[in-house]
Amino acid sequence: MSSLFSRPPVAGALLLACAACCTSASAQSAGYGYTDLGAVDGSFVGPVSPAESGIGIGKAYAATSPSGVFSYSGSSIYNLGAINGSSGGSYYVDAAGQVAGATYSASGASTQAFLYSGGKFNDIGSLGGTGTYVTGMSASGEVIGYGNAAGNASTHAFTYSGGKLTDLKTLGGSTSSAVAVNNAGQVTGNSTTSGDAASHAFLYSAGSMTDLGTLGGASSSAIAINAAGIVIGSSALSGNASRHAFEYANGGMVDLGTLGGSNSTAIAIDAAGSVIGNSTLAGNGATHAFVFANGQMTDLGTLGGANSYALGMDSFGDVVGLSDVAGSSVQHSFLYSNGKMLDLSSLFPDVSNFMVSGINDALQIIGTATTKLGITHGLIVSAVPEGDGAAMTLAGFGLLAWAARRRRGR
Repeated sequence: MSSLFSRPPVAGALLLACAACCTSASAQSAGYGYTDLGAVDGSFVGPVSPAESGIGIGKAYAATSPSGVFSYSGSSIYNLGAINGSSGGSYYVDAAGQVAGATYSASGASTQAFLYSGGKFNDIGSLGGTGTYVTGMSASGEVIGYGNAAGNASTHAFTYSGGKLTDLKTLGGSTSSAVAVNNAGQVTGNSTTSGDAASHAFLYSAGSMTDLGTLGGASSSAIAINAAGIVIGSSALSGNASRHAFEYANGGMVDLGTLGGSNSTAIAIDAAGSVIGNSTLAGNGATHAFVFANGQMTDLGTLGGANSYALGMDSFGDVVGLSDVAGSSVQHSFLYSNGKMLDLSSLFPDVSNFMVSGINDALQIIGTATTKLGITHGLIVSAVPEGDGAAMTLAGFGLLAWAARRRRGR
């Protein structure tokens, strides 16, 4: 894995910041700095996967008072304003600043997906039923999700691109849902099989849905897909007593194994095919985060406690997550880079309970923390290049990409 300081600059970092009122502030400690995005209503959610374009894809939520959505892209803040007076849950943004999501009707009886583009809310449409839900968006702007079919007796996965809503159908059962899409338009998700006997992961490519099968058990579940079309997830083994992380490529599903225990699951995959996830250890008494690369699963360890959990990664192999620490019931956020696990929660004495949500390719780690006044704020933590401690430039609600980064060989 490369160091945080060994990458070329990344322009136009794409972030999401949801807050009723954000007041930026910054601080530095031990080679890291943070930008305070201000008070937030609820949990702040950052990038869910590294984008092939090098810009982190994020998702956010609507603040409850006032109800609105704010997206942050580079140096600009986009205030989408109130969305029909209510929140639809998660929102996704592409490299051009388009935002996709869904809103509840005033009565709560239906949900409608939208694409916010060019300053306008565009209705994505429906599959014949009363609800459509967004579950992801590619860096190039293709929206995925699921919607109720006519009569609302079944739900189907869909894609929305170029103003066209496409029903992906199912693997023979009554339900399907898309969970991830890459820039090539390949979609992965999950669908019930004929008779709704089981749920299997699928790959939708070139107009056809392929059943990815299982590792011998009854069910499988897709989590993510990378630029090369490699799908990851988890599958039941024969007997259905345990589940293992899998990687599907070239028409076959490969068992990634475990760290000695009975169960593992994959969380994210980068463009090079490296996978992060979580696995039980021998005896199944603890769970550790792992990286699977070059055919080998590496235990990332912990910050001194029993368990650790990977949550996200960037395109350079850096991993963020949560870990138990010795003598405390509160989990700490970590950054795993260059074979070492750094305790992010102990970097800044003026904030506490930093809960990481994700990391993007601009080297920015997104999460929430509690101020001394007990208020939850959104934070963006970033490494400060050597000799560049004054380079933290603030603009409105967020942090501009660093003006310069030291380039070294990977």
